[in-house]
Amino acid sequence: MNHVLILVVLGALVLAVLLWFGVRLLLAGRQLDGATPAGSSRIPVARSGSVAAKVDQRLLRTRAAVETLVMPEVEHDELQPSAGAHRHRAQTYLVLGTGLLGLAACLVIGFLLVL
Repeated sequence: MNHVLILVVLGALVLAVLLWFGVRLLLAGRQLDGATPAGSSRIPVARSGSVAAKVDQRLLRTRAAVETLVMPEVEHDELQPSAGAHRHRAQTYLVLGTGLLGLAACLVIGFLLVL
């Protein structure tokens, strides 16, 4: 019985993390979509202090850290995303957020089926 309780608590923590990151990514994607007029090809700029700006900043730091680990001989200034990747990041945030929320839903459904 004790092991089941530990697994339930662990599952609830994983569910909370998936929901938190999924909702934040969805909010960031919506904010970036709102900052760009429909059909525009310009790069969206997130308002300072918004969820999208925080996600952008953390994503750039994470990307630089991973690429530095993979390619240590490349300078930090050379590690910039392409213009296309930067332009379409709102769509990327929406897809990743929806995927995380889908994983959370699968976790809840699986838990309910086990009961």
